[in-house]
Amino acid sequence: MKGRLRTSVYLVVLVWPVAEFLAESPPVVPAVLVVAGVACFALLYLRVVWTALDPPHRNATPFALAALYAVTAAMAPLLGEMWVFATSYFLITAAATALPDRALLGTAALTIGGIALALPLLGSPLAEVWWIPLQTAVFTAAIRAFLRLNAANAALSRANAEVERLAVDNERLRFARDLHDILGHSLAVMTVKSQLAGRLVTADPDRARAEMDEVEELSRQALSDVREAIAGYRDLSLPGELDGARRALSAAGVRLEVTAAPLPADLEPVLAWVVREGATNVVRHSGARHCRIRLGVADGHAYAEVRDDGRGAAATATGGNGLRGLEERVRLAGGALHAGPTGDGGFLLRARVPVTGEP
Repeated sequence: MKGRLRTSVYLVVLVWPVAEFLAESPPVVPAVLVVAGVACFALLYLRVVWTALDPPHRNATPFALAALYAVTAAMAPLLGEMWVFATSYFLITAAATALPDRALLGTAALTIGGIALALPLLGSPLAEVWWIPLQTAVFTAAIRAFLRLNAANAALSRANAEVERLAVDNERLRFARDLHDILGHSLAVMTVKSQLAGRLVTADPDRARAEMDEVEELSRQALSDVREAIAGYRDLSLPGELDGARRALSAAGVRLEVTAAPLPADLEPVLAWVVREGATNVVRHSGARHCRIRLGVADGHAYAEVRDDGRGAAATATGGNGLRGLEERVRLAGGALHAGPTGDGGFLLRARVPVTGEP
């Protein structure tokens, strides 16, 4: 609804050439034809653009686009140069929203060429109004870039939503599996021992008491296991984060290179947070085309590096909540975090954590 409203508001620009025409007090018939033609143009434009805003994002009736061009050409002799100037933006917008990328380039070229040929015929020497076809060409490039960026953002949003959904589903499955493994065995043993204690309560009270003591111990152990499972519910998986980074960066058009060596198991979760935060910053702030993630152990420290070649270092280097939270996690593990621009204009996020055991 908001998209349709935005496309409708801009049609007020058409009042400009119509007002100039009516200000000259033309005969009734041409005036009626102009008003009807402008109304027809507006309806055809909205038909093309509004249809293109709905799935499958292509105009269902290409005849409407052709008719839009025909009405524009028919009205040009009456409204002149200002009509050509005002409608050129609407024609390019309609073509951009209704046609595939290759067809848009061809249609835009024909539109610009037609404008350049039509202006002299309308009494406006091209040497004086050369800026009209030039602005049309610039607008074509701008709207093409905008539509590509919009499509990339939509694809990235869908990819992020899918990654989040898969992550939640995987965590649910993992948590359900852990609870099943933890409680299934413990409850089964507790049930058997309780039944045995019930049968022995009169025949062998001491044995029954011993069985119930074991049931109590099993329940305590099961409770401890459940607490550990819940505490580990938020721990990240390094392979999972690398996989998520590949998906997110690929959706953003960033080429990823990963160099990974075995890491101590106890340090993988904190370094997985480094991978997540680094990949997120590359997607959101850097504008990079290439990203490199390095994982390994050197000089008694496990390290994780996320380096990109983007130009968004200044936005990230100021330090947001993500980097502050990551620094706290690394510091709690006894390590240190570095985040800042590199000498070649990129950005580097590096964490080093002391190794207390063998990888």
